Amino acid sequence: MIVLLTGGCKNGKSNTAQDIACGLRKKTGGGLYYVATMESTGIEDDERIRKHVENRAGLGFETIEIARDIKRLSTEKEKFLKMADECKTNTFLVDSLTALLANEMFRVDKDGNFTEDSFSAKRVCDDLSILCREKDYNLIFVSDGIYSDAAVYDMSTEAYREGLALIEREVAGYADEVIEMCAGEAVLHKFLHKKGIVEMSNKDNCGILVVGGAGQGKLEFAKLLIRESEDISDKDIYTFEHKECGMNKSFDDIAEVVPGGCKIYYHAERLVRGTDVSIEELSELFSKDAIVICEDITCGIVPVDDTDRKWREDAGRFMQALAKNRDVYRVICGIGEKIG
Repeated sequence: MIVLLTGGCKNGKSNTAQDIACGLRKKTGGGLYYVATMESTGIEDDERIRKHVENRAGLGFETIEIARDIKRLSTEKEKFLKMADECKTNTFLVDSLTALLANEMFRVDKDGNFTEDSFSAKRVCDDLSILCREKDYNLIFVSDGIYSDAAVYDMSTEAYREGLALIEREVAGYADEVIEMCAGEAVLHKFLHKKGIVEMSNKDNCGILVVGGAGQGKLEFAKLLIRESEDISDKDIYTFEHKECGMNKSFDDIAEVVPGGCKIYYHAERLVRGTDVSIEELSELFSKDAIVICEDITCGIVPVDDTDRKWREDAGRFMQALAKNRDVYRVICGIGEKIG
């Protein structure tokens, strides 16, 4: 059994993960292991670790500390398992993928210099693939949903967000269950295979809106929504760039803002950043049968910057306007679900 838990900060992921792990251990036997990936960087992290240790006290967890190279849990299992558990169906709670990627991506070398590893996310994906292909134990992974801020981050932060999203999608591909925690409530996300997607989307002259946080696999999902009888190439996909959007932008010919003839429009939320054209006018520029993809930037912290704050609000209104005459799908961890 493989389970991925994701969601916002302090939404109940750790407690739910512990409950699932304990339940699986009771069902399948074997050892119960907490795989701690966090490396403390100071007093605040020390306190966080202390609270986690206190929270799982008495539940029967053996703690394994693996900050990097997570595949060792499979390739070197004899170093971590108690001898009595080596031939049993053990249960491992890995908390968290968020810290694991941070450890792999950002390092300090022997001379005290900060380094950033641009290949770390792919390497973690490869390690997790090795781990998830094992059939003789249960795995519960905890991660953090950090994909819906209305802010333009520096390149390192964006690379980290994209990397964590890639890792979540990799794990979700193997997972039996993907659970999103929201306000302490567990939302179970089930996979939609390509055949089912096509059947649900088989409507004439009906557009589609695809929404979701950064790096969740929205474009890949949108391509699946194209009917099997249709080919799709790069020329069928139009991506709005940040440079196209600026403060108080007005358009001499509004009809030219959204080029016609494309099947998929990607990052449409960027269209409403800093423009004085009405949301309704912009939403009507897309053809009725087009797939429009919006990154949901409405769920993060309210931005301090005036431009980002207005963009966040306009993006929410824009998605509402687009959704009026379209089927709406939400994508999380590469899983698309019809929500409207």
